[in-house]
This record gives sequence, structure tokens and C-alpha cells, in this order.
Amino acid sequence: MPIELSATDRLRESGIRVTVPRRIIFQYLIDNKTHPTCDRIYNDLKDTNSSLSLATVYNVTEKLVQENLVNVFVAPDGEHHYDSITEFHGHLYCEQCMTIFDFKSKPDKIPDILKGAVIKSVSYMAVGHCPECAKKRK
Repeated sequence: MPIELSATDRLRESGIRVTVPRRIIFQYLIDNKTHPTCDRIYNDLKDTNSSLSLATVYNVTEKLVQENLVNVFVAPDGEHHYDSITEFHGHLYCEQCMTIFDFKSKPDKIPDILKGAVIKSVSYMAVGHCPECAKKRK
């Protein structure tokens, strides 16, 4: 099993200047596979990082997305969610518990109509009920 690099190592490897906010926010995203929003990141980190602002969280997450260190997607709740897993995979958004789950998936073949297009990202979002909520509905 490969050793996962720390946020600091991954930032340096990508040629990005390591700052305290970048390191803290990126490490949070690596450690928390919950697909948080900027508000969630800020609320979870502000008590232990008093100099952190919501604007900083927005700026850092935007930079991490630009550098392909994290992915961002808009879930059915209308919020931007951040994911440190950058390999292609799908998400299930549970309408009942509003949790987002990862699942393995492969990108489909590009349709002929898109031949020659420059595709920046492809996402796969399933919406429904997670297994636990589906059981409760029966």
C-alpha cells in the first residue's frame, strides 16, 4: 500500500508555495473524505486557527482546484463540495441524509459529438438514497 504524502509534501511536489492556510486546508481535505463545503471547512478549522477567514478558505480551495490537487463539484444541494481524491470516481448524493458517498467508476467513452473538444472535467453524480436510508424507507 503506497504511503500517502502530507499536504506539505504534495504542495511542494506540485510546485506551489506552502503557506500555513494552504497546508491546513489541504491537510483537512486529505484527512476528511466528507466532501465539505467552504463553510464546513471554515467552521471546522476556525477554533484552532483563529487567523483563518472564510475568504481565505475560498481563495485556498480555488487555488487547490486550479492546481488539480482537489476536485470541486456542485451537488444537488446547490453547494460546491471539495474532494481530495482526484482520480475519476462517482458520487452518490443521498436525498434523505444529504451525505455524499464515493464509489469506483470509470469515465465513459467520449461521444462522437465531442470529438476534438477540450474536456476539462467529467463527473458522475448519482442521486437517490444510500443503502442505510433505503432500508429505513422500506
